[in-house]
Amino acid sequence: MSACDLCGGTHHDLIFTGHDRLFGIAGEFPLVRCQDCGLVFVNPRPSFEEMGRFYPQDDYDLYNKAAGLKDRGMDELGRLLGPRKGRIDKYRDHGRLLDIGFGDGSFLYFMRECGWDVAGVDYNQKMVELVRDELGIDAVTGQLEDAKYPDGAFDVVTLWGVLEHVQSPRRTIEEISRITGDGALLVIYTQNAASPEARWLGKDWFIYEVPRHLYSFTPDSLAKLLAQAGFCVAETVFETPLYYCQMNWQYFKERRLGRRNDVIHNPTLVDRLVTKLLSFYRRAVNGGPRSSAMTVYAVKRESCIPGDAGDGTKAAVIAGGTGGSTTAAPGTGETAAGASATETRGNGEHGADQ
Repeated sequence: MSACDLCGGTHHDLIFTGHDRLFGIAGEFPLVRCQDCGLVFVNPRPSFEEMGRFYPQDDYDLYNKAAGLKDRGMDELGRLLGPRKGRIDKYRDHGRLLDIGFGDGSFLYFMRECGWDVAGVDYNQKMVELVRDELGIDAVTGQLEDAKYPDGAFDVVTLWGVLEHVQSPRRTIEEISRITGDGALLVIYTQNAASPEARWLGKDWFIYEVPRHLYSFTPDSLAKLLAQAGFCVAETVFETPLYYCQMNWQYFKERRLGRRNDVIHNPTLVDRLVTKLLSFYRRAVNGGPRSSAMTVYAVKRESCIPGDAGDGTKAAVIAGGTGGSTTAAPGTGETAAGASATETRGNGEHGADQ
C-alpha cells in the first residue's frame, strides 16, 4: 500500500475494487480515498513499467488524425481548439508552450501555426515519432522528467486529460514548477471527483476508469496540490460533456443490466430515451461545481494560498464547455467557452502516462 501523494497520509477508505472496463485487460485495482485530505487514487498503484500494457500502442485512428493534420485547414482547427487558445491568451499571448500527453499533436500543431514556440512529451513512442518527423515538432518520449528541460524553459504548460494518469502528480507539478518561471501559466483538464455522479455511480462512473486514471481530483485537492508547488488557481471552468453521461449509462447497464450494445454508435430506443433524460440532468449541473469535469488555470507565484489568484482576489469559477453556459470572466469581458466537450484521445486521454 502506498502513502497519499498529496499529504503523505497512510489511512485510506476503500471506495471499490475495479477492473479495466475499457480494454478488458486482466487485473484488480482498489480505488481508495485518503482519510486525511480526501485525494482519490488507485492503491496499490501499478508501476510505470506495468502501466504500459494498459496503453495499446496501435491506435491507428490516432495516427491517421496526426498524419492528416497538415491537410486540415486552420479554420477547422480553430473551431475545435480556438477556445483553448483564447483562454490561454488572457494570460499569455506568445512564448514557449509545453503540452504533456499531446495525443495526436493537434493542439501543438495549431498553437505553432498561431506563432507559439511549442514542445511536447508523450508516452506513446509511435506518436512521438510521427509528430516529430511529420510535423517537425520538438517531441520527447516518456515521462516529463525524462525530457530534462532546463530551469524556466516554458511560459505555458498544458495537460489535457493527463494529470490523472501520472505516477505522482506531486512530482509532476514540482517538475513543471522547475521548468517554468514566475508568472507562468499551468492549464489542467481533469475529472471532478466532487460531482454527484462519482458518489451515485461508484464503479460505474465512467471517468474513474481504473487503472489508467490513477488519481481523481476535486477542486479543493487539486488547488492544494498546485499550491504546494507555487501555483495559484486563477479560475476554474466546469463542464459536463454529454458523452460522459452516455458512457456512465453504458457502464451502468453493462454491469447492472447485462446489456452490452454501444450506446453511442448503436443505441436502442431505451438508450435514446435515457440519453434524453440525461441531457436534462446535464443542463442542470453543467458549468457549476457539480459538473463532471474541470479545467483549472493556475499562475505561478512566489507565494500561494489555495483558492487565491495570487493577487489577493479569489479565484473565479467559470461556467463553460461546448454546449454549456458561458459566463464572463471577472474584469475581462470575455466568455469562458472551453475546448471540445469530449475529452478525446486526440489530446492526452488514453494516450499518456507521464
